[in-house]
Amino acid sequence: MNLGRVEERLAPLDGIAAVVSNVETGSGREAVVAHGLAVEALREAAPAVLPVRFGERFADRSALRDAVGPRIKTLRAGLARVEGCAEFSVRMVIERTADGARQAADGSTYMRARLASLERADAVAAELYRPLARCARATVLAPGAHHAAAYLVRNEERPAFEQALAGFVSAHPDVTVVCTGPWAAYSFAGDA
Repeated sequence: MNLGRVEERLAPLDGIAAVVSNVETGSGREAVVAHGLAVEALREAAPAVLPVRFGERFADRSALRDAVGPRIKTLRAGLARVEGCAEFSVRMVIERTADGARQAADGSTYMRARLASLERADAVAAELYRPLARCARATVLAPGAHHAAAYLVRNEERPAFEQALAGFVSAHPDVTVVCTGPWAAYSFAGDA
């Protein structure tokens, strides 16, 4: 595969194929985009892909083998976990400030109304995330993000996942749900 100025090469390592690139320096954004495009092309072509963080560097093939060799069992397990799956990211955005909080006479009243609003938001989020999690092989809550998660969805479960998502959106027109994917299993790659 050749994507612009990024030249990919297959590097077989104990039954696992690593795709490596020689990236010219000085084209940061272009190189990052090319990396993402290469990962997505691999996702389309291979039964399992564990994306590696962009910019991981190895002096030569021997250094790559030294870095990957001790982790072969872990990588095989990771590939087995994501095989036949795609990642979907789902984020829910709802109004968190209740009308009562906006018009609160004092700080205590404001905080009680704000807490009630957050509790309602959490309840609505659970209505979204529980059915999606049932359709997924694994789920990762986005670190530091409220009401965001990544789902590892088996290809055969994708219609059920999409139906659960559509059902929630239909039942909650006041809630904005952003779903992106399918992606390679970035959130489930571990320390690949």
